Amino acid sequence: MLDRRAARSAKTLRFGHDRLRLRPWASEAGTGLLILLTSGSAVSDAAVAASIESAGAQGYLRIRTSALSHIEAEPFLRAGFESSQQLALLSRPIQPGFREQNGDIAIRRARRRDHPSVLAVDHAAFEPFWQLDPVGLREALRATPFRRFRVARRNSDEALAGYAISGRSGPSGYLQRLAISPNQQGQGAGTALVIDGLTWMARWGATQAWVNTPRHNTGALRLYERLGFEPIPPGLQVLELEISGP
Repeated sequence: MLDRRAARSAKTLRFGHDRLRLRPWASEAGTGLLILLTSGSAVSDAAVAASIESAGAQGYLRIRTSALSHIEAEPFLRAGFESSQQLALLSRPIQPGFREQNGDIAIRRARRRDHPSVLAVDHAAFEPFWQLDPVGLREALRATPFRRFRVARRNSDEALAGYAISGRSGPSGYLQRLAISPNQQGQGAGTALVIDGLTWMARWGATQAWVNTPRHNTGALRLYERLGFEPIPPGLQVLELEISGP
């Protein structure tokens, strides 16, 4: 059984130059999320083996990875992980002078008191596998050196229509999270939030924007492609491993 202290905690694992973060998966007791903190290259086989051992010692029954590129996935596949989810990776260049076109969508900075409403939108917009909890939201806000966290409303509506977290690291910009309330989808909030994020990236000198989404999320794919994003094969994948305890 998963130890209650492990269920509440997140741990940074360090193995030589490799760093990973292990924390509970938001929607499944007994499942851990393993996040690469040194992204862009493969960690060592030894680091993967040690991560599995650490997860087992903490009482996790299975572990899943964050979304990995083909290169990042290789040592995990060698260790017996299998693909759990396939994601499309998309990108587009960012031209200076990109302009916002919000229409009747009001966008403002997200405040701490918005977090419960943001998480409610997130849970309504995503299937349980992808839903954020408060810890996941905090980690999304720390994923890049610079971030922009915005919420959107239709001018005539008090409830949040959606939210977006955008990030920057060097010349790259990232649409890290976009969620639109199901009853607001197709009414301009998603477009407004994406354009807001791209405008911010352009203002600070980012030259290329990146986003990923599950391959079956056809609505999001249509939105991103309509706004100039193009698929980058082979995409990304989430990997999973069933483990035994210590």
